[in-house]
Amino acid sequence: MTIKNVSRIIIIALALLQAVYLPAWGREGGVNEHVLGFAESLYDEGDYFRAIGEYKRFIFLHPGDLLAERAHFRIAESFFQAKRWQEAIDAGQLFLTKYPASLRYFEMLYLKGRVERQDMRYADALLTFDAIVTARELDYGDKARYQKALIRLEQRDWQGAKESLLQFPPGSPLSFTATAFAAEIPNREDLPRKSPVTAGLLAALLPGAGHLYAERPRDALMAFLLNGAFIWGAVELFRQDNYAAGGIVAFFEAGWYSGNIYSAVSSVHKYNRDIEDNLIQKLKDKFSVSFRQERGAPAIMIGKRFP
Repeated sequence: MTIKNVSRIIIIALALLQAVYLPAWGREGGVNEHVLGFAESLYDEGDYFRAIGEYKRFIFLHPGDLLAERAHFRIAESFFQAKRWQEAIDAGQLFLTKYPASLRYFEMLYLKGRVERQDMRYADALLTFDAIVTARELDYGDKARYQKALIRLEQRDWQGAKESLLQFPPGSPLSFTATAFAAEIPNREDLPRKSPVTAGLLAALLPGAGHLYAERPRDALMAFLLNGAFIWGAVELFRQDNYAAGGIVAFFEAGWYSGNIYSAVSSVHKYNRDIEDNLIQKLKDKFSVSFRQERGAPAIMIGKRFP
């Protein structure tokens, strides 16, 4: 074998080695990928706080690495999964500020909106989802519209929820479900409600009657017996000319009597809230929609339940 042939073989071998091994040691793979992999395994196991520590360690050691963007994103996701809302919002905002040109920018914006909704920062969440809708972002636009409708529903803004659901473009995969959802949201005046004024008047006329009106028979019986016992005791003491003791009993009865009225009114308010909460949950269950990633692209899973 000539020297020329040997040199050619060596050159080919080096080229093959370069093609196989050097990419594995590049900025988006190799050693750094393995270092980040430990943090990813912790995240997959649900050990979110240790995962956050490892993601931060990676960012500290490799601040200029392309994989640092993924680490920042995962930190926000980890806080979200751990239900640490404020930390998740802060981490999400850091990502949005640091990577405004990221391909995952709107994904993070959507995650931030979800965190704000979970933390009941409804005004902030609506602004976040509006930013996605206004940008006409294709992958997350429908998601943002749906989240806006759910927020309006949770705020008891029935008309606002309807309007949000009817804003889906005709070609959207959620258009049919959103229209059906809007059709089942009642108007405020059509909700089955009880009157706090009526409850207060009934409780004033007969202790316990207000609670019975609020469909709380056990509380009604307790209010009737307690107030009845105090009234009977005060009357008997006055009949026996024991005015001092009768006055004391009457004083305490006045407290129980006014408390009975206040409690009846509060019970009706709670009854109305429970009616609305049950209706909201029923609608959310019936028109459940889940979003997931499929082959790198967002996918919508519609889980409409029929009675």
